[in-house]
Amino acid sequence: MEIGEKKAEVTETLHIPSLRRKWQILVLQIAATASLLLLLKRMSELYGPCSEQFIIDNNEDTWCPSYEHTRGLMWLDNANGLMIPDFLLGVGQTGTISMIGPLALCIFAAFAIERYWSSSQELQTRVKQVTGAVFGGWVIIPFLLAWILSTFRNGLHFPWNGNDSMNHIEHLLHPLGLVMELIFLGIVFAPVLVGLIGIWSLSKRSISWVVGYYIIVIAFHAVLTFEPIVTEVDVGLRALPTQIGEGTLFGGLVSPLASSLLGIAILMLLFMESGTAAIGHMEYAISLPEESKRDPEYIRQFNNVVNSHLIQLVVVVLLVAITTAMALAFDDLMISIVGILEGTQWTGQVKESLELQMTYGKVISAGLFIIAVAGLRFIVPWQTVSGYVESGIARLRSD
Repeated sequence: MEIGEKKAEVTETLHIPSLRRKWQILVLQIAATASLLLLLKRMSELYGPCSEQFIIDNNEDTWCPSYEHTRGLMWLDNANGLMIPDFLLGVGQTGTISMIGPLALCIFAAFAIERYWSSSQELQTRVKQVTGAVFGGWVIIPFLLAWILSTFRNGLHFPWNGNDSMNHIEHLLHPLGLVMELIFLGIVFAPVLVGLIGIWSLSKRSISWVVGYYIIVIAFHAVLTFEPIVTEVDVGLRALPTQIGEGTLFGGLVSPLASSLLGIAILMLLFMESGTAAIGHMEYAISLPEESKRDPEYIRQFNNVVNSHLIQLVVVVLLVAITTAMALAFDDLMISIVGILEGTQWTGQVKESLELQMTYGKVISAGLFIIAVAGLRFIVPWQTVSGYVESGIARLRSD
């Protein structure tokens, strides 16, 4: 029995290859990956459709700068055709199925980039040289062959000409079609590719970039659908409703629209926290001296820290979701309390007011909630309460 325990202690170390196989680290990385994919789906559902008026004025397949990739690719297909196969781009498909092909490309590209970064400097240089040579040959060789063959048929001439048979510049511009396809694809799937690289290649900068990218997309959508701007320049984006709506979900706390926006925020939080947590724990293990990485006491402490982090992550995400939902419905709570105490007709009129259902009304509600919670610290000893909670969790784990 003792020999088996010693063997287990020896095989479990704090080296990176061993840490990558630990179930706690894998849970964090899988949670980050799942939240990233769900975030892509929710963003596409909420910010992907064009406005109804734009579709009426044009048609269902007309391109608008929404967070959806197939419209732009279909526009390219109608103009010059596509180089990448349709099943890899999701063209001709709808909904989640249209994302399967691009996601497969992202997974393959993330794996290739991870292998590239982990290779030697000499191999990286060779890959760069071969890639540059292949791309350069793709641009130059068809152009030169077409020009030379045309020279034999039509005599010496410049490669640009009003006659289509003697105009060969299009061969130089042909690779730009692939670049345009990758741009339309990258607008939607670049954060997925960078996020996968950040999670599995251990890059905090990539994870932060993904969160920043999504925030910029949301901000641009809000600006371009702002009513004074839409009256001047309408690019066809579908604006979100100005009224949040009545709370019908989670006990009447949030409306369907608020639930969608809250879901995106929670997925961003879960992606960033779980992704950076996995990287942070492995960075700590790397910084340890070599002898400490095999020390059973260090290994036990590391396992305790990671297990505690998993529990805290679940608790924090749940608390953020619950408190945010309560903040959005705080105005209803205050008016209900006043109605119970006073019982006047005024409270009913205020509760039915449209201003409270507008976006700025919910912002005011959340601000009042923050003020109320901040004021409660003079009444409720939050540090003592959190200490009791942490000690209770530790007692449950020890049992």
